[in-house]
Amino acid sequence: MFWTATIQKNILILAGILALSYVLIFLLAPKNVADYTIADTEYWRETGNRLLLKTVYEYNSKEDIKGFPKTIGEWDSIDFKYSDAVYAKLNADILMSRAYKRDKDLIWMDIINSKVGESFHKQKICVEGAGWNIDRESIAQFTIADEPNPYTKLYANRLDISKEGKKQIMVYWFMFKKFGSGNDAVTMIRISAPILSSETETFDYIKDFVEDRLFNTMYEDAIQEDVTVAEYMVSEYGKLGIFAIILMVLVPIGIVFIGIRQKD
Repeated sequence: MFWTATIQKNILILAGILALSYVLIFLLAPKNVADYTIADTEYWRETGNRLLLKTVYEYNSKEDIKGFPKTIGEWDSIDFKYSDAVYAKLNADILMSRAYKRDKDLIWMDIINSKVGESFHKQKICVEGAGWNIDRESIAQFTIADEPNPYTKLYANRLDISKEGKKQIMVYWFMFKKFGSGNDAVTMIRISAPILSSETETFDYIKDFVEDRLFNTMYEDAIQEDVTVAEYMVSEYGKLGIFAIILMVLVPIGIVFIGIRQKD
């Protein structure tokens, strides 16, 4: 009996703390947080590299991806396909593969959308499985906005790889929804380019492609709205909004209080 009461007490306290945490996250989130997508270097969790933004295209939609522009600025493209074995291994719902070219510069771009984790196994495992050597693994930074906007960087994984005298640079990042979406699919954006002269020159034109062309094509902007859910509730509903906020905060606090006061 003693242990049962103790367990019930701890469960109430824990439930109240968790509920309060979710309430505070919700109230302090951007007003239209459900419209935002997270871009990050991991597909299964948020990291310090995350960026909150709005997408121009619905990456969970095959029709939207079919409409992704074949010409981006001075970069023209053609679609290409991998072998059937690659598609079977990826097990992806949506897959777009294109080669964008500008003069002598060449970029291969993949958009991979899936609900299963096997589609996003570590890219270095995929690379090594294809016989490539990983010469360097790092995080690439792309400047996509100017200060004082705090959201100025898009972070991506970078792999420098080589095979039989050939060298490539690969960068990739993931996109997923966190709030208000019933679709739990993840999208990976992967960009690769052959190193024809130097690593620096190759990464420079990848950087130029992402910062000056691709980012504005894929996303509306990286500016998070200043208005939070709580501020919107107060401005839109006045006293009723304030009452709702107080109620949302007090309920989980009350649960914690009941748990603390419960006798063992």
